[in-house]
Formats: sequence, C-alpha cells, structure tokens
Amino acid sequence: MKQFTETSSEPYDRHHYRVWLRDGSFKDVESYDEAQRVWYSSKTRPKTIEVMQTKTKRRAKGF
Repeated sequence: MKQFTETSSEPYDRHHYRVWLRDGSFKDVESYDEAQRVWYSSKTRPKTIEVMQTKTKRRAKGF
C-alpha cells in the first residue's frame, strides 16, 4: 500500500496568528512557528492562539 506524505516541500502558511495572553494583551505573528515561540517564551501566561485569515491584495483589473 502506497502511503501519502506531501504534495509540496515548499513552505505553506496562509494564515496569521494572534496569541492572546491572560492579561488581555495579544501579539500578532505571521507563522505558526512564531506563535509557538511567543507561547513558550512569554513571561505573561498565554491563553489561546487565534487563527486569522491573511488579507489578500486585490489587483486592479484593466490596462
């Protein structure tokens, strides 16, 4: 039986992340790796990580 591994080895991250801390503050980051770094290195205890859609830039149509 052939096992699926991956379709691409290119970096894949279409989301941004917001790490919410227990004191009500937050830190926005652009990758999950950064969110994990904030989670484990924060002096204030983290509460949650929120996954947010990235804002896409629309190209102008026409000439």
